[in-house]
Amino acid sequence: YYGGTGSSPLGDALLYFTSVKVSLDVDVNRTGAVSQGVKDKGSWSWGPDGTGAILLVNCDRDRQNTNTTDGQDLGLPNEADLKDMSQMVLTAKGPDKIFTDHQLALHISCQDATKMKVYGRGRYFYTQVLGGTKLLYKVNRGNEEKIDFYVEGSDFPDMGFNGLVYINLSLLRCCDETEIFLEKVVFRLTPWIMTPNTQDPLEVFVCCVCSNEKFLQDLTDFVKKANCKLNICPETENKGDRWIQDEMEFGYIEAPHKLLPVVLDSPRDRELNVLPFKKILGPDFGYVTREPENKKEIDSLDGFGNLEVSPPVTANGKNYPLGRILIGGSFPE
Repeated sequence: YYGGTGSSPLGDALLYFTSVKVSLDVDVNRTGAVSQGVKDKGSWSWGPDGTGAILLVNCDRDRQNTNTTDGQDLGLPNEADLKDMSQMVLTAKGPDKIFTDHQLALHISCQDATKMKVYGRGRYFYTQVLGGTKLLYKVNRGNEEKIDFYVEGSDFPDMGFNGLVYINLSLLRCCDETEIFLEKVVFRLTPWIMTPNTQDPLEVFVCCVCSNEKFLQDLTDFVKKANCKLNICPETENKGDRWIQDEMEFGYIEAPHKLLPVVLDSPRDRELNVLPFKKILGPDFGYVTREPENKKEIDSLDGFGNLEVSPPVTANGKNYPLGRILIGGSFPE
C-alpha cells in the first residue's frame, strides 16, 4: 500500500484466491447422458427442441420376491432398477480444505419427497438418501470430485400434480451454516402414453370361456398369420369374465435412456381385476391403476372398452403426434 501520493510502500499483504467448481448435473439436453456445463437446469420445456430432464416412474417389477412395483418397494435397488432411473452427478472440484470447512447438501420439498427418491452409493450398495421422510442429505465428499446419484420416479402426473420435481444443491459454511451457493435441477415425471390399436400388435390377450372354442381357434390362426404372441386367460382365472378389453389398456412411458411398456388397470374390479397385476407386471413391464376414494362412483364408463386413442392426427390446425384420447360413446345426446 503506497498511500495517496507516496512512492514508497507503507505496508504489504498477500491475498489468496481459491476457485472451486460445484454443480449438480442431469440430462438436461435429453441425449441419454448427463449434460455438462448447462446453465439453466431449473426450467423445463416441451417439444423436440425443449430442455429439461425426464424421470421414469419406476412402475415395473424387477425383483420377483415383492408384492408391489419397484417404485413402491422399500428394498435396496438392484442393477435392473438403476437402469430404470435417471442419473445425476454432483461435481465438487477444489482444494480438500475448502470442503472440510464447507458442507455440500442436497435437499427437496415435502411435496416432491412423495414423488421421487434419490439413491447414493454406499459401501456396498446404492441406498436411499432422499425421498419419503428424508428431505436433506449432507454429502460426504471424501476426496471424490464427482459423485454419482440415481433418481427414481414414484408417481405419475395427475390431477393436482403437473409432474415437475426439484432437487436443490447448497454449499454451506460449516461455522455458521451460511449458504454461499445454491442451484437446482428439475425433472418431469413421465406421463402414461396410450398406444392406438392401429399399431402392429406384439401380443394378443383373450379369455377362454364356455362356448367360445371356435372363436379362439379362428383367433389363433389369425395371430399366427400376424406373427405375434397369443396369451389365453383360462376360465379358472377369468371366472367367466370375458371382457378383457374392459379390464386393462396398454401404453408406455419414455425417457431418453429407456422406453417402458405400462399396463393401465381399470377400476371396474370384476373377476379379471387381478390379471394385469399378477400376469403382466414384471421386469421391464410396468403397471399403474387409479381408483376413486368412493368405489360407488365407479360406473360402466370406467370400463376400458369405452377408452380409445386415435392415431396421430391434426385437428383444427393443431397437431397431436400422440393422438387424442376418446372416452365414452360416439353419438351426441
